[in-house]
Amino acid sequence: MASTSSSSNSDIEPTSSVAPTPATTESSADLAPLKLDVKFVDSRWEEESDSWKYNDTTNPDVPAEQVQPVGIETTGNDDWEDFCFVVVRKYSRSQEKSQRTISFEIVLKSPYLVQACQDVIGDVRSISWNSEPIKLDPKMLITYMPRFEEHERKLSSRTDRTEEDDRVLKSLGVLLAYLRKNYKQTLARIASLTKNHEITFDLLYAILIPGTIVIRRCPVTRETRAMKLLRAEKYVNNCGQEYWRLECDGLECAADEDDEDEDDVGWNDDESKRSRRFGMSETTSQIRWFPGVEKINILSVFPIEYHPDPSALKAVLLERARRWVSLCGVHHMHYKGTAGRHEWVSGDLKFKRYGIRSRVMIDKAGLSRVDADYELPTPDRLFPERPNDNGVYGLTDDELLLASPILYGFSLTDKLWLEFNVNLVTPILWNDEAFAGLVLPPERKTLLRSLIEAHRRLNSGGAGGFDDFVRGKGQGLVINLFGPPGVGKTLSAEATSEHLRRPLYIVGSGDLGTTAHELDQALDEAFDLAAAWNAVLLIDEADVFLEQRSLHDMERNAMVAVFLRHIEYYRGILFLTTNRIKTFDEAFLSRIHVALHFNELTVPTKVQIWRAFLRKAGLDQAELSEELLTKLAQRDINGRQIKNACRTATSLAISRGEQMRYEHLTEALNAMEEFMTEFAAISQAND
Repeated sequence: MASTSSSSNSDIEPTSSVAPTPATTESSADLAPLKLDVKFVDSRWEEESDSWKYNDTTNPDVPAEQVQPVGIETTGNDDWEDFCFVVVRKYSRSQEKSQRTISFEIVLKSPYLVQACQDVIGDVRSISWNSEPIKLDPKMLITYMPRFEEHERKLSSRTDRTEEDDRVLKSLGVLLAYLRKNYKQTLARIASLTKNHEITFDLLYAILIPGTIVIRRCPVTRETRAMKLLRAEKYVNNCGQEYWRLECDGLECAADEDDEDEDDVGWNDDESKRSRRFGMSETTSQIRWFPGVEKINILSVFPIEYHPDPSALKAVLLERARRWVSLCGVHHMHYKGTAGRHEWVSGDLKFKRYGIRSRVMIDKAGLSRVDADYELPTPDRLFPERPNDNGVYGLTDDELLLASPILYGFSLTDKLWLEFNVNLVTPILWNDEAFAGLVLPPERKTLLRSLIEAHRRLNSGGAGGFDDFVRGKGQGLVINLFGPPGVGKTLSAEATSEHLRRPLYIVGSGDLGTTAHELDQALDEAFDLAAAWNAVLLIDEADVFLEQRSLHDMERNAMVAVFLRHIEYYRGILFLTTNRIKTFDEAFLSRIHVALHFNELTVPTKVQIWRAFLRKAGLDQAELSEELLTKLAQRDINGRQIKNACRTATSLAISRGEQMRYEHLTEALNAMEEFMTEFAAISQAND
């Protein structure tokens, strides 16, 4: 066996002396022996034995950061148990000196040093403190150098140190003395750079400390997000370019729903009483290679302490997090701004952005049900369920700081499942005059209001409800709105949702498929979402699904049967808009609670509609004379066309930087009527 090469304690004396301990509580005989020597060995690959072999290091006094590859040494094995730690200089397997690389690792042997390192470093993924041997990269120790020094100062200043504490302190002093001697230039450069909030690519490990809070730009919302760093490692990509890969933890809400009776989902719902599950979800980030020196706070990811105002940033993030927590679950809100979703484009998964101005349903669980393949961040380590006593389900500020800035949900106008920026989600401004403004005969309006109020009381646990003999059947309210286009059918459903302060979920006939199987699946999804959202459901242009069955068209017969079955068990408010009431299957007539017929608009009715839309468009009140309104009402257009004309006139005025006037409206109407005339002529020619 080769002789042992070691450095005595006197050779690497710690910079701070250890004061005598006033009192101890344990006997020295009960403690493990104190070992303060350091051993230096080389590790090389031996081709003959096909294994790594260890030799004593030659010239161990040369600082580690200045060591260059040397020739092959004689092999030998040493017993390392009598040392505080062992410095292993590891040569790459290449036998060519020009290609040989060197790395270092420190093997901890002293239990006191292990304790000191565990106290400072804590639980990180790359280290198991309970398995032998415990090998640490010197770069990791350099990363934690400020914390080691702080730990040393705290131990030194304690007046109640035990004998064991003294031994931990002495062992730690040996390690720090080694690092200060062997990495003096590196430590000095790190200190100089970080003092000015700068860093180089190769020294990034010095600021990427596992367990610290780092911030980055959220790729979805482009907002600043804080995350907890778990691990940072340097890699090389396929182009030979180095980069740092960072594994980080962030706070997410679980997409699973509560285990509730399915008959109660969406009804009698008090969101404040529902439980929410939160936990940590892991994501990865990268810092690409950069030359020279960079300011730390312009990196794609950097520790929050290097932000210009960390305290102010934390306050902003905590305020956003509390709002994010309050919106986890199912919520009907308004959104104005950019949202997006991941979509496959030419074989690549890309994030597509949309400009959204719509009421939305925040519902992560709904997205998970509807599109199980959509990749959602899911907590892999859930916190125990906590009561919502403080409005944030018992989450601490340290946990809230890591909250996502993203909410997941459905745009009711755009009919898209999207990822929303929590900062752009706002409460809904309800139109309390919508129901009063409906253009319906007074008795029909009273009937509609009475039916929806009775249904609301029934599903809020009120008395007076009527149930079917079969549980779960006949508890919905089905309303048919029939008549020509543009006479107020959809507006009636919108007014009902405004009156009830519920979402309006509109499903077009084209969304429901062309076969019985597709229809069954689409109605399952639509009715499930409407129930979860407590929404008013509108199926637009439902004629094709309600037509009378015949002996010859088996597929359409099956579709009618599917539709009948679904509305029989639906418990919410369902509007069906149709144009041809005479073609209904008789089975539907008994399932419709009320049918409201909308005739072509009369001149007085059009006057009401023109007045409402022109006021909303901002037309000068001086121009809103009865004579003008009557003149407009005599044009042969419907309510939807009136709305479109007002919108077009408003756009014309805005584009010209003018206040909206009657001239803008005339220009829009003339263009509309010119198109309608040409379209009618083409249709006649084709006939």
